[in-house]
Amino acid sequence: MKKFLIFCMAVGGALVLGDPVSAHDAHEHGVAHLNLVVDEQEVEIELETPLANVLSFEHAPQTDAQKKEVRDMAALMRKADALFVFPAQARCELAEVSLDSDAVDREMLASGSEGAQEHEHDEDANEARGHGDLDVEVSFLCRDPGKLNSVTVDVFKVFPDMRRMDVQMFTPKGQKAAKLTPESNVIQW
Repeated sequence: MKKFLIFCMAVGGALVLGDPVSAHDAHEHGVAHLNLVVDEQEVEIELETPLANVLSFEHAPQTDAQKKEVRDMAALMRKADALFVFPAQARCELAEVSLDSDAVDREMLASGSEGAQEHEHDEDANEARGHGDLDVEVSFLCRDPGKLNSVTVDVFKVFPDMRRMDVQMFTPKGQKAAKLTPESNVIQW
């Protein structure tokens, strides 16, 4: 998120559509927000989504089954190169994935593994009762950025409760907004 915001400020601070602050205030089930920045060899992706799009609940996990569901979801998100697929000739490699939620303990999201050591939820997580969100930040490094002109967003296949993604992007070809659905899931620039 930090790189995206810094980049936006560098190009004038204005996003393609509307007020950037209000663009992400609404919490709508089935809808996610995706920010994409392509800067030379680096690709930064931010995905902001209600937890209900990726879990069967949207509060701090209470049961062992819910904790397992969170760990499984985190493990899938950490395989971001299967969720965001670039042209093979661009030779993009996953560099980093960061997960954060106002309702789920950071330690549980950090490991994404079955044997994760569990910790008590911090105060911020405990206060997010009812409508939690998930923020995913992903970085890719592409060895042949000249061949980088699109990304297929396969998040819909893995998380079928996600029905629409509002996209804002900054690429070498300029700024653009798009709406993705399971049937139309390719961003081109």
